[in-house]
Amino acid sequence: MPPVTRWIVLAVLAAVGATLLITWPEVKEETGPQKAASLYGFRCKAPCAYGPSYVAYRASKLFATDVKPGAWEDKPLNPTPSIGAIADFGDGHVAFVEDVLSSGAIEISELSERTLTRRTVTLDDGWPRGFRLVGARPAPGPDDGTPPTGDLSDI
Repeated sequence: MPPVTRWIVLAVLAAVGATLLITWPEVKEETGPQKAASLYGFRCKAPCAYGPSYVAYRASKLFATDVKPGAWEDKPLNPTPSIGAIADFGDGHVAFVEDVLSSGAIEISELSERTLTRRTVTLDDGWPRGFRLVGARPAPGPDDGTPPTGDLSDI
C-alpha cells in the first residue's frame, strides 16, 4: 500500500473512531436497587426500607421461605456468624452474611438507597454487634453448594 493511501486510511479510521466516541451512548453504572435487581433479582416494593427489605429478600431466597423485613428482631443475637445470618449493627442497620472467611472475618452485602456494597468486615474493623439466625445454622465442613434448611414458621 502506498504511503499516501496509508495516511488516508488512518485519517478515515481516526475520524470514525472520534465520531463513535462523541456519539457513543452514555451508560450509567448500576447502583443501589438496580444493581441488587440485576445481581440477585431483588425488587424493592413500596413501602421499602432498603437495608431490611434487601436482607429479608436474601434470607428468604436462601431458606426458601418468606421472611418479612424486621421479623428477626425478636430472635436472639448470636456472637457467631454463619452464612445466611443477618448481621445486626444496631439502629436498623443490617446486612446479609454472604460468607464466613474465618472466626474473625466475614463477607457481607448491604443495600442503601443508593449503594449495594459487598465487603469484608473483621473483628478489628466494623464487626456487627451480633448475628440473628433465621434458619438452621449450616453444619461445619466443606461447602457442598446446598443451602441450609430449617423451620422458619415462627418468623
